[in-house]
Amino acid sequence: MVCIPTDTVYGLAAHAEHIGAVEKVFEIKSRPFHSPIPVLLGSQIQIRKFVDEFPPSASDLADRFWPGALTIILRKSNLLPDVLTSGLKTAGFRVPDHDVPRKLSKTISSAITGTSANKSGLPPATNAKEAFSQLNGSSVELILDGGTTDSGIPSAIIDCSECPPRVIRGGTILGQKLKKITENIGIRNDSELSND
Repeated sequence: MVCIPTDTVYGLAAHAEHIGAVEKVFEIKSRPFHSPIPVLLGSQIQIRKFVDEFPPSASDLADRFWPGALTIILRKSNLLPDVLTSGLKTAGFRVPDHDVPRKLSKTISSAITGTSANKSGLPPATNAKEAFSQLNGSSVELILDGGTTDSGIPSAIIDCSECPPRVIRGGTILGQKLKKITENIGIRNDSELSND
């Protein structure tokens, strides 16, 4: 269990296929088990191992925004435990635009958890000092200091597990840019495309 910098905020990284490690993430964050944890990957190639289907809409979005601050929701494979997704048959996947999580994922040849490094209900940590103040005394084994993160804003989320796909949250992707692309590839927009 480690705390690492990403391209958005600091995150808690654990082996996403390991039930005990995932449960520890929930415990550290005091996160309710009904709130799914997103998944980070080292590359777009890795995703096919963890999904039942990678539809053209998701592939198009991944080509445009990965690595980057876009989480794509897809139907998960059985490799990812149900505790990770709170029993849902879908999971949120992202290839971050930061070397640390990508290299960590590639090194263990698996996905890692990508939830923010903070106690539930508190602001996400944007540097190692903030992470330490919230995680001190927990079972986090290492906090990797990578300086201050670039945005401090969570990723955008698009659900591609249904047809047509739909925008859940605009996140760090500029509203007009995302709106134009989603309109061009037929994605329903249920968000305000705000940066929250």
